[in-house]
Amino acid sequence: MKFRSLTSLASALFALIAALLLTSCGGGGAQGNPNNSAVLTVSPTTGTIFAGVPFPFSITGGRTPYLLSSDQPGILPVPAQTDSNSIQLVAANPGVIDTGLAPGDLPVRTVNLTVRSGDGQAATAVVKVAQNFLTGYGVVFSPLTCPIQTSGGTTGIQACAGGETSVQFNAVFNGALFGDRPFKLQVLKGPFAFVFPQGGTGDSVVVNSDHTGHITAILQVTVGVPTQIAVLRVQDVATGVYTDFAFTITGVGNSGTITPIPSALTFTGNLTTDCGVGSSNVLVFDGTPPYSAFSSNPAISVTPSQSNSNPGQFTVSVNAGAPPCPTGTVIITDAFGARATVAVTSSPGSAKPPTPPSFDVQPSSLTLGCAQSGSVTAVGGSGSYSTNSGNPTVTATVSGNTVTITRAGPAGPGTGTETVTVSVTDGSTIKTVDVTAPATCP
Repeated sequence: MKFRSLTSLASALFALIAALLLTSCGGGGAQGNPNNSAVLTVSPTTGTIFAGVPFPFSITGGRTPYLLSSDQPGILPVPAQTDSNSIQLVAANPGVIDTGLAPGDLPVRTVNLTVRSGDGQAATAVVKVAQNFLTGYGVVFSPLTCPIQTSGGTTGIQACAGGETSVQFNAVFNGALFGDRPFKLQVLKGPFAFVFPQGGTGDSVVVNSDHTGHITAILQVTVGVPTQIAVLRVQDVATGVYTDFAFTITGVGNSGTITPIPSALTFTGNLTTDCGVGSSNVLVFDGTPPYSAFSSNPAISVTPSQSNSNPGQFTVSVNAGAPPCPTGTVIITDAFGARATVAVTSSPGSAKPPTPPSFDVQPSSLTLGCAQSGSVTAVGGSGSYSTNSGNPTVTATVSGNTVTITRAGPAGPGTGTETVTVSVTDGSTIKTVDVTAPATCP
């Protein structure tokens, strides 16, 4: 009995040791990911994806959870952790592309996607994120009618004042060319317009790509504009996605001067006592509109303050009275600061004013009853008259050339008579009117 007990105990002990060894080696009794003994892989390991388009990646092997990281999370954001064997990533449009790309290569940015499994393995996928939705593909401004060329015989001009330029680009989405797709081209900044196929021009035009996915439009620049930067917008009509392109308009030469015609104005009065008044138009040539103008003397006005036409047009006016007569300068500037002046002078005339007739008042006498009025006429002299009465019962007022004299009331026959002297003066000479009126009124 004792021998058998020892044998049974030894058998049980060997069975326990075998079970423990099997468990430590990952035997059939283990729990967890069935792939935990496989090599961790990310698929695809290399490839190109387009910005804005969802792209799936597969993860196999290793043990969950999987930890993910991107060396450029702003371009290719990834979740920090996942238990899934499949993830879908959406890349952003890269603003900076890889160096060393050849002309015509797809503009891409290389990003490293790293996955680490729970058992310590790591795998990396090298992803090239391509720019999408027209971005980076550019617009070509050729051919063009500008005659100006560089010394090498090739033109360096994109557009010129008064000329036409062909605008060309490809309808590229997700790396593919799209034929018969409508695009809207729009003026954002600059003095240019698009030429309609049926004739005429406008600030925007809709053009369909041809069967190869190529788009061609014509822009026309305004005549006589200076060199400047212009901006056009290209928009995919179907999605509303757009991108803006800047280009250079080569303008006409500008000497930095503007020419007002006339450059001097003189307004002359008729008499030596009158200043010259009136208005005159001034045209401004050369330079670049809009033109601005202002006067150095408030007695001299200029309208409008700004002219957008070419040539610029202004009206200069003088509204003066008696001397001293105003003089001043109208200063005109163009859009780029070129400046010119117009001298404005108001002068008195040469003719002497006529000698006024001698001062007189007629009639020189009046007879009034109680509460009665009469009038006399003042002529000549300075033309400005005033009166004075020697008796408060008799009053006098002036209106223009008429002097009205009144005996105070009340009305009635009155008693007695008296003579009251009323004086009328033009400031230098005095004339008198003898007024006979009742001494007493009832």
